[in-house]
Amino acid sequence: MTILEKLHYKENFTPTEQSIITYLIENIHCIPEMTIQQLALTTHSSNAAIIRICKKIGYSGFKDFKLALAIELESSKFVNQSVNFSTPFYQSESTREIINDLSSLYKETIQLMQSQIHIQDYEKMSHIMMKSQRIVIFAIGDTRITAMNFINKLIKINIHPILATENYEEIAIAYNMTPQDCALFISYNGINEQFKTCVQILNKKHVPILFITANHNSPLLTLSQSQIIIPDKEDDYKIGTFYSQISFQFILTILYSLIYKKDYAHHHQHKMIIDAKSKKNKS
Repeated sequence: MTILEKLHYKENFTPTEQSIITYLIENIHCIPEMTIQQLALTTHSSNAAIIRICKKIGYSGFKDFKLALAIELESSKFVNQSVNFSTPFYQSESTREIINDLSSLYKETIQLMQSQIHIQDYEKMSHIMMKSQRIVIFAIGDTRITAMNFINKLIKINIHPILATENYEEIAIAYNMTPQDCALFISYNGINEQFKTCVQILNKKHVPILFITANHNSPLLTLSQSQIIIPDKEDDYKIGTFYSQISFQFILTILYSLIYKKDYAHHHQHKMIIDAKSKKNKS
């Protein structure tokens, strides 16, 4: 979630804080150049009120907030966002136009994702996965197919995740997990009754829960130890899950790369052996 998106949701802020936030939103490009004293004077507030806002949206203070905002504003310069993520092409378009539209969709999705990456979130999630005895993945629909691609990559470096939703036995699998395992949930809307039941079971068993979603209001987020939240760009009325699956694949590929990097020499050797055996069998 971007800093602007966090600021737009004012449910947890006092009237005084909401007034400050209104100024922040309306003058967002000026904030990185302001001191906390200047902002307090301009908004007729106090340093303490500004710091409280920063902490409520996940930053240690105003300096930390300004740095993150400056990076986000700089990154946004490279994102065009002219694509309709829900309906990237129309019936009246030619084949060439559809190809160009889809090419733009892929490019802008990756650019959007890259501009809003919080590296510490990816590092934390990959670290939890690497130290777990078992990685159990919960994903349904099109996301399940994307998750299977991730599983295929990991198998090639001798890591064997379990797809809990493969045979609709996710609740039974959740009951059999231990704190030495980790559970990775991938869900665009972040609302699924089966997943909610599984998360409650896993939370009671102290199993680390990882969550990738576009819904920053998902009730499952509060029970997870590590989250990656992507921008919500798909409408309910869409012609396909283009954007969401490109985003999920990009995230999972980054996580795979971080896991691979951790023990590069070992994983590289193992993959070379597997590839050589596969090539031999085909011949």
